[in-house]
Amino acid sequence: MAVRAVAPAAATRWGFFRLSTNQTAGLTVNSPVRFDMVAAGNLTLATYSIQLPENRTFRLTSGLSFSFSSGNGSVQTCWYDVTAGQYVGVTSQHIPPTNTTQWSQQPVAHAVIGTAGGAKSVQLRISAASSPNGVFAAWSFADVMEII
Repeated sequence: MAVRAVAPAAATRWGFFRLSTNQTAGLTVNSPVRFDMVAAGNLTLATYSIQLPENRTFRLTSGLSFSFSSGNGSVQTCWYDVTAGQYVGVTSQHIPPTNTTQWSQQPVAHAVIGTAGGAKSVQLRISAASSPNGVFAAWSFADVMEII
């Protein structure tokens, strides 16, 4: 059985976002992951923020690859509603394989956000950090899809 990719309907708002280079600065709590490229889709970016049009509902997901300066490092990321000034969704946990602390790992941050009250701006932000060195551009992404 063959599998084929199906693009979203033309009216659907979506975006696939990447980093153009590895992020090695701004790796502290409340700093955004610096997505600066729209790799595909029809949503836009402004200063590391994804712009969501009004009167729609979106599913936000991300996958990140971090490097650490310590084997016991860790980073948590979570979606942040810049317009409302609050974190939304489920936090991810990124840990190196050498971490000796008994962490549970959920490497995907995800959220559902509605824009019935007006357009919104969202970022993926670092919500906790211990010894991060960088975010690898090659293996990191954010995916935003309108839910119909």
